Amino acid sequence: MKLSEALAVLERSFSGLEEGAPRLVEAEDDRFGLRPSAVWLEYRWYVRAGGMAEVFLKSERVRAGVRFQAEATVLRVHLLGASSELSERAAQLLVGGRPAPERLMGLFGDDGVRREVVAFGRTSVTVEHWDTPGPRPVLAEARFRALAERLADPASTPEERHEAVQRLADERSPRVVEVLLELLSRQSSLMALRVLSEWGEERSRAPLLRALDAVRPDNPADLWTLTALVRRLDAWTHVKR
Repeated sequence: MKLSEALAVLERSFSGLEEGAPRLVEAEDDRFGLRPSAVWLEYRWYVRAGGMAEVFLKSERVRAGVRFQAEATVLRVHLLGASSELSERAAQLLVGGRPAPERLMGLFGDDGVRREVVAFGRTSVTVEHWDTPGPRPVLAEARFRALAERLADPASTPEERHEAVQRLADERSPRVVEVLLELLSRQSSLMALRVLSEWGEERSRAPLLRALDAVRPDNPADLWTLTALVRRLDAWTHVKR
């Protein structure tokens, strides 16, 4: 699909819904012009009571003036929270596509997210269900304590802290939130910021803004990522209102 066609399908599927934060369109923001990539990126955040549909688009990186005629390579929806309407709207994006599970092989590993993917020519359309129904797994006390201690250890490496945050996030609970916030009070952690923004934890806004303020102008990749996380939090604020 051309980008113009993908956007038409997207807007038809989510017609009439509010957007919880301003769209983030790389091609329309000079701050991201130097990001080394073969694609343009775009985010949107559609909201409904109880949930959010975070939309992520990739298209071929051509001149901004002709980008709507370029190929859209990825259209992906992250369903956060619990909104049956948003799930139904997202499912409309899959209609008419060829089931293409092979396009996900090796990309995400066993992260527990349920994904549905279809292909429209070169365009992959994926709906990801980030919140699964039912009780959350609880880490064994010794395992939880060991992971928390790894985050508190000043000698731990960034890679070790990244993995510890990932493992702690398997248990979505107040005690995990407190451990991640404690980590952020000492030092920045992109993985912790990702997790807490996914959960809509408003107390992560201050460390997130600190991290954003600290980004150098010649680092457009981190600038993009952190700006998207801020807007995700903004969308959660809209949902909760």
